[in-house]
Amino acid sequence: MHVTTEQKENCVLDLHIELPPEYFEKEWKRIAGEYVRLARIPGFRKGKAPLTAIEKKYGADIQKEALEKTIESSLREVIRDKKFKLAQYPELKEKHLEKDHSLRFTVTLVMSPEVDLPEYRGLDLSVEKEMVNERRLEELLEKMRSDFAEFINIEERGLEIGDFAVLDYDATVDEKGLLEIDPGIPLSFVGGKNRWMQLATQHPIPGLAESLLGLKPQESRTSSVTFASDFSEKALRGLTVTYQVTLHEIKNRQPAPLDDALAARVKPGMTLEALRQEMQTQLESYVAQQFQNNLRSALIHELLARIPCEAPTPLIQRESYSILDKIIRENQSRGVSEEEIRSHEQELLESAQKSADEKLKLHFILNAIAAKEKIEVTPGEFNSYLTLLAERYKMPLKKLVTELQKNRALEGVQEELLFNKTLEFLIKHATVTEIPTHKETGKAHDHDQPHVHGPHCKH
Repeated sequence: MHVTTEQKENCVLDLHIELPPEYFEKEWKRIAGEYVRLARIPGFRKGKAPLTAIEKKYGADIQKEALEKTIESSLREVIRDKKFKLAQYPELKEKHLEKDHSLRFTVTLVMSPEVDLPEYRGLDLSVEKEMVNERRLEELLEKMRSDFAEFINIEERGLEIGDFAVLDYDATVDEKGLLEIDPGIPLSFVGGKNRWMQLATQHPIPGLAESLLGLKPQESRTSSVTFASDFSEKALRGLTVTYQVTLHEIKNRQPAPLDDALAARVKPGMTLEALRQEMQTQLESYVAQQFQNNLRSALIHELLARIPCEAPTPLIQRESYSILDKIIRENQSRGVSEEEIRSHEQELLESAQKSADEKLKLHFILNAIAAKEKIEVTPGEFNSYLTLLAERYKMPLKKLVTELQKNRALEGVQEELLFNKTLEFLIKHATVTEIPTHKETGKAHDHDQPHVHGPHCKH
């Protein structure tokens, strides 16, 4: 056997292997012998057909199988002897079987990068931790009041910003309905009967709420709205739309009183004091879990910043497209148009590549630390984790294992458990400083409006 290597890029090389005839012939004889033993040839008893008859009928199949087995066994031997640590299954690029049965083939190998570990014990991690105080609890209770709010009719005045209007409205451009202009325009812009609309400045239809101020039930009004040239709905950009509006009712949202009756609506028989105590406990549990999540994030950020590791390009490309596909499917399920997604394609691809690069680097770093510290997942831990997953997904354990095996995900579950143990080990040996903080409400963008989001979108 003659073996040469050709470095292509970081952690990627082509392996050129040349085999003398005896490698292929050994496999061919073994496989042909199996065919002689098992094949049924008309005129011969099973296992008694001569080799010439077997070759005539199955020669091509025997050669194909022998070629595959020869490549597989010799490649396995080379990988073992040279101690290659593969990051993915080898890719066969070319093969040539000569008339004398000598064999030449080339495979591309993607290896795990060598990770030079600096000191990773005793990392300094400063992590924000939300303060659980009376103010935070009151905020949650106010939200609960809002969740159980009731709508009351307002009859003595006209529309104001913040009101909920029950109305009919119809949109036209030069006496043409909007759907005649573009059938894809969302119905919220087109109009309808007895539609609910909360009036807010520049929302939901820019300028319409302001034009309806003072309108009273059973009154009608005609308003014109000119959409900006950069409006989110492209079909409406630059259009001046006439809205014919008839108001039926004005409703005001009244939060529920904070009393025992509200507590009983949350859970029958519960008092307000008991509700406060339960929410306090839940809030403390939530804050503790969020702190642990933030601590893990801070640790991962520190590992990626401190430990140099260059993930192989083929792995980054494969993982990037996997992440990108997931992003696209999520956006489509949220109603974002294909055109809108395509307009952000480059931005999404770059975001996916960044996520893939970080994910793979972390994979190799944690593997290296786990190996150095001899961190392993015991059979008992693995079985307990699978049992927990089965309970979470409400399915029998045996069925879960079968599904994971079918999707080749069982190894991934074990790896996830290994990485969790490794992160817990690092946190245990880190110096953690808690930074008290108060939760502030806010949003990066309006979730009610369709928008394209990637791996780092904050929702």
